[in-house]
Order: sequence, then C-alpha cells, then structure tokens
Amino acid sequence: MGFRYSSPYTQVVLVAFICFCCPGMFNAINGLGAAGQADATAQDNAGTALAVTFTIFSLIGGAVYNIIGHYVIIPAAFTYVLYIGSYLTPNTGFTVFTGALLGVGAGFLWTAQGELISIRVLSAIMMSYPREQDKGKYFATFWMIFNLGATIGGVVPLAKEWNNDTSSVSIVTYIVFMVIMSLGGLLAIALLPPRKVHHDDGTPVSIHRFSNWQREAIEAFKLFGDWRMLCLIPLFGGSNWFYTYQFNCYNGGGYFNIRARALNNVLYWLFQIIGAGIFGNFLDWKAAGSRPKRAWLGLITTVVSVMAVWGAALSVQLKYDRARGTFLKQSGNSALQQDVTGGAYAGELIIYALFGAVDAIYQGYCYWLMGALTNDTEKASRFGAFYKTIQNAFAAVAGQVDAHKVEYITELGISWGLCVVGCIFAIPVVNSVADTTEEIVTNVDGADELKVIGGRVESESGVPDKNLV
Repeated sequence: MGFRYSSPYTQVVLVAFICFCCPGMFNAINGLGAAGQADATAQDNAGTALAVTFTIFSLIGGAVYNIIGHYVIIPAAFTYVLYIGSYLTPNTGFTVFTGALLGVGAGFLWTAQGELISIRVLSAIMMSYPREQDKGKYFATFWMIFNLGATIGGVVPLAKEWNNDTSSVSIVTYIVFMVIMSLGGLLAIALLPPRKVHHDDGTPVSIHRFSNWQREAIEAFKLFGDWRMLCLIPLFGGSNWFYTYQFNCYNGGGYFNIRARALNNVLYWLFQIIGAGIFGNFLDWKAAGSRPKRAWLGLITTVVSVMAVWGAALSVQLKYDRARGTFLKQSGNSALQQDVTGGAYAGELIIYALFGAVDAIYQGYCYWLMGALTNDTEKASRFGAFYKTIQNAFAAVAGQVDAHKVEYITELGISWGLCVVGCIFAIPVVNSVADTTEEIVTNVDGADELKVIGGRVESESGVPDKNLV
C-alpha cells in the first residue's frame, strides 16, 4: 500500500522530524563538548538541572497535554531555543536556569509527541506501534531521522568554525541553531490526533480507554516491583551516563581544537545513523533465527561493540589528563592541541565516530528488548517512562561527577564499567524473551481484560482477530 498520512509509520516519521529540529540540534551543540564553550562547568551544571527537571516533568507531561493538547510542543520547543541562547551571555547562573527550564520543556515535548499517538513517552513509539516483526525497523527509522538532525546540525559549526582558532564556537553558530529549533515547534501542527491514526486494516493504534493520572501513578510505581525493570536499571543508566565523558572529556577535554571537535561531532552523529540502520534491521532479520536467538545475538553484539570501542578510547585518553587538557584550552594557542591534520587524528576521529555507532546499538537494544516484553501500548509507555527516568537520574549524577573535576580516565572507567555491568544484569531478561509475546491486557474498550498474543487480541475461537497496537 502506498503513502497514507494517517498511518502510524507516517506519524512516527513526523515525530522524528520534530526531534530532528529540537533535541537533534541540542545534541549537535552538546556533541561539540562543553556545548561549544571552552569550559564545561556551565554545561555540566545546566545538564544536571536539566536531568532533574526532565525526570520529573516527563512523568506529569501527560496530564498537561490532556489540558493544552499538542500545542504544548510549541512553548516546549522554545525552551530549547532559550537554552542555546543562554550561551550568548557570560552568565553561568542563567545557563543553569535555562537548563532546568529545558528539562521542563523536554519532558512536555517528548511526552506530548508520545501522547499524539496514544502513548505516554516518545520512546514507547518504537515498542508499541510496530508489529513484532518490525520493532527494529521502527527504531531504526526514528533514530536515523532524529540523528540526521544532529548530523546536519553538526555541519553548521564545522563550516563556521573551520578557521576558528579559539576554544569556543561563534555567536552565529548559536543563532542558526535557535532558528532551526524554533521551526521544529511549528512542525507540531502537521501531526494528527490519536483518534485519526489507524493501521492499514483500519484498526486503531490502541484499544485502551483513557487512563487517569491516579491509575498511571499506581502502575508506574509497580514497575519498581517488576524484576525485569530492576535488572535493567544498570543498562538503562549507562545509556545516558557515557554522554558526559564522550562530549566533555574525550571531545571537549582540551586535547582537540575547535576544528577537530566540530569534525568529530559530525562523524559521531553520522555513525549514529549508520549504527541504527544496520543494527535495527538486524534485530528484525528472521534469517538470524528466532526472536530469543536474536535477543542473545543482540546482547553479544552490544557487549563486543562496547568492549572494542571503549578499549580503543583508553589508548587516546592515556595521552592527556584533566590538568593537561585544561592547560591546552587556556593556553590560547590551538596549535598545541590535536588538529585535523595531526598524524594520529584519523584513528582518534574513527574512535569518536564509533562511539556514536555504539550508542545507537546500545540504545537500540534497550528499546528492542523492552518492546520484546510487551505489545501493550500502556505497558510500553510505562516501560519507556521508566527508561527515561533512570536515564535522566544517572545523567544528573554523571554531570556532577564531571563538574567536580574527577579525572578523565576515572570517568572513562565508570562509563565503560557501567555499560558492561548493565549488559551482565540484562542476561536474565534476555533469557525471558519469547518468540511471541502472550499477555493479559486491562483497561480496554468493552472488556475488563483481554488475552493478547503477538499484539492481537485472541477471539473466542482462540484465533487472534484484532490488533492491540
């Protein structure tokens, strides 16, 4: 069947383009290290404030959406604009304040985009919208478009800063990002309300009744009693912790000059696209075996990738520490730093690019694994909310670890170790993945509960006859 505007896939693509403009551009500027500044302290503290408020408001954003509707995306998008604009001033306190405000806006933005397609959190799109055989594809599509924004956004400072001999980006670079982010908020007008989104066979994306905030609060609290979610906490936490090291220590730690940082940044996000496209489709590849087998192959791929890239990064980190990095940044002579013409730079660039690919693999596996546990939109949305909550809680701590000037190699060790521990603790959950998910779903139209097999409601004859997602 050809293009259909009301299809879930089309709406996911639109959501991805909103993220292309807002969080995608945010990622591009953060990927420069220290948000393009010479000193990462303001970005560390703003990042902590952002993570704390993001954690809180991602949980309550659904209630706000129910009052305001999807237009909440517009003011939410402008919190991204204000945050980037704060770097045009020397006021560190204002930057921290806008970081906290951005956490509020990000909570509403991601939640509202999820609500537009009948889920609580954007990340649940990749888990509950697709059929079981397409969950890797949906993640790949979203992640590729989302990170295309960061890649193109990364080209802006690369072009502007190629001949820049200072340690921070120019004012024009920040202004360009602010304009693109503003356009992202307006794109929300193109999204359809949930009642108009249907699968090709005419069934709606969800058969659930409206769930009030009291019920959601209770169900969210129950996740802390779900052994699977508890086992996945280290895996989830590691997925946002390592950004601080990658952006502020490896790329922004003083070893590279601004030109090299900008080129590193572009390749990082470009390899996110490549990693998501290859790994997402691999997880759906039936020739690789049953879904339980693909779950194990996915975990093995994630572990091998983590070990290889972080091990390679260690060889670069041994070349400089925090004291030397600070000296290089404050020397005022970018010739003392690694440039794009440096003899060892090609290998160091490849390592940073592979950091991006591994991030896509790592997070893609998290989303796919959660999606393998349920096809229920409500459960998937709670899993997604739990995921984002743990991510942001860990990110808040990681930012403060860096702000307190912990040695770079220590930060590398923590990031690397957390990823490895996360994969180990995920083993019992991976072992529980079934070839087809069978579950009891509650809070549905016309029934107290229904048995669902592979995302389709089982009929009285025992044959699945109606889509859940």
